[in-house]
Amino acid sequence: MSTTARAAPRASTLATTSAATRTVAVTVPDWPLVAALDRHQRRLSEEAPGEDPAVDPAVDPVLLLDQHRVTHASAAARETGALPGMTRRAARTACPEALVLEADREHESALFELVAAAVDTIAAGVDVLRPGVLLMSARGPARHQGGEEALAERLLDAVAELTGWDAAVGIADGPFAALLASPPGRVVRPGRSADYLAPHPITSLRSAPVGPGWGHRGQPSATRPERRLDLAETVDLLQRLGITTLGDLATLPSSAVADRFGPDIATLHLLARGEEPAPPAAHHPTQPILAETTLETPLVRTDQAAFIARPLAEQLHAMLLERGLVCTRLRIVARTEGGEEMERTWRHDGALSVADVVDRIRWQCDGWITRAKLGGPTTGAITRIGLHPLQLAPAGEGAPALWGSAGEAAVRASRAFARAQGLAGEDAVQVPALVGGRLLADEVTLVPWRSEKPARREGPWPGSLPRPVPATVFRELPPVVLEDAAGGPVVVTARGLLSASPARLLVTAPGTPALQRLGLRAGSAHPVLAHGAPTVIDERWWTPGGTRSARLQLVVRSAGAEELAVLALSRTGSWMLEGLYD
Repeated sequence: MSTTARAAPRASTLATTSAATRTVAVTVPDWPLVAALDRHQRRLSEEAPGEDPAVDPAVDPVLLLDQHRVTHASAAARETGALPGMTRRAARTACPEALVLEADREHESALFELVAAAVDTIAAGVDVLRPGVLLMSARGPARHQGGEEALAERLLDAVAELTGWDAAVGIADGPFAALLASPPGRVVRPGRSADYLAPHPITSLRSAPVGPGWGHRGQPSATRPERRLDLAETVDLLQRLGITTLGDLATLPSSAVADRFGPDIATLHLLARGEEPAPPAAHHPTQPILAETTLETPLVRTDQAAFIARPLAEQLHAMLLERGLVCTRLRIVARTEGGEEMERTWRHDGALSVADVVDRIRWQCDGWITRAKLGGPTTGAITRIGLHPLQLAPAGEGAPALWGSAGEAAVRASRAFARAQGLAGEDAVQVPALVGGRLLADEVTLVPWRSEKPARREGPWPGSLPRPVPATVFRELPPVVLEDAAGGPVVVTARGLLSASPARLLVTAPGTPALQRLGLRAGSAHPVLAHGAPTVIDERWWTPGGTRSARLQLVVRSAGAEELAVLALSRTGSWMLEGLYD
């Protein structure tokens, strides 16, 4: 059992630590951009076989978009001002000549099998943390290759020769230090990981090796689906508290971090100190657990993997559930028509849910098929697939307590809600439910507690506000007036442009207590310090009852000389406040 495997720490106690494992991290910088560019160039080669479609991201501007926002930009694009986080329109304005590609997570996962296979030629026991990042223990491979520096060189050469891509290798005590040492290609001396991590900015936590199940709402935990943290929001919170480096976080008392923030951030605290959470209590069943299936139709296409993944994942989940176990590290094994066996290990933070296993089966099968298509080792059609749990723990190891749904506070709250409904009626206690819409007030509706949630109206919603959204959303929009420097009204023209640059925001009605607490009282005027470009929203424009409105983000100075970010909405020439940002 590898000591670098992860499990969700007990919520009721402080995260326990183990001696940091000497770890190798192999990364391909900007992997989503590399994978998208590879897909683009191969498609051009198929369309025009005689032409050279090569695009050099070091010279040519390339942008990668996901949900209309730039996630990665090549060096040439960044020099022109097109940066990650920009909208498609803003990035194209900054760099009109850029090649714009769309992200494809399925392709990224499948193509990364080429890198994993290249690393396999140098060392065994490679774990895929996520597409673009491989982790493995350094002790055995370094001894075999003649030292850690020699191991790093061999890994770089193998990836370059077998894939043509440039990789980066970092070696340190613990996976987090190894990941941060990877881009500069550092080998951190044993026992010095804490010193190496200390000067790094707190934003480095966004690369923490916590796996996709820890801090992303899109992939909730199997044990705590109702409460997921977000790494970007966590980093923003720590920055607002004045914690600017990993060293600042590491100096905080462990008990205080766990009590104040909970077990997830306590795990980040361990990583910032150059340590790692102790692996879960291992469980070795008397009979090995194996879920496998023989395919009546051999698997030769990537779309076939989706049909076999779920039944196999549910079979494994039922076997684990029967024994009261969870799996945190999974090996996927495939046998081909020619008798060849292929395998790959995936690690995960916390218990692997059925959805997690389905994703990994599909990604891995796609990766093996894609590797053969792109000139890798020729393999026959896949006829059998098996799942081998490598790391098991009792299900209670990952159960929530103080901070989760099984906690005492949640039980007390449920009783209080039930009593309130019994005394005042079902509608007395209401909770928000996402239903979807363009305007902020339309995205969420209130429903009685424990009643059936309304069906979500699926988008897309053109003109909807990108995240992060305002923290305060008004049900009844308070009216305001925008004036230019000369005192004239500011409106949005038919072409979606501002008639003038706003200089003042006037509050014309008492508004809500939230506005009054911030000094935005009736009759008050506040200077506009900055503003964005208006976003036009056409609702049901094809019907006689269609409406046209526009949004505008503003930064104003309140009566207390504080800077406030607000969201204004224009309808029929009148302005209203739609929300307030924190």
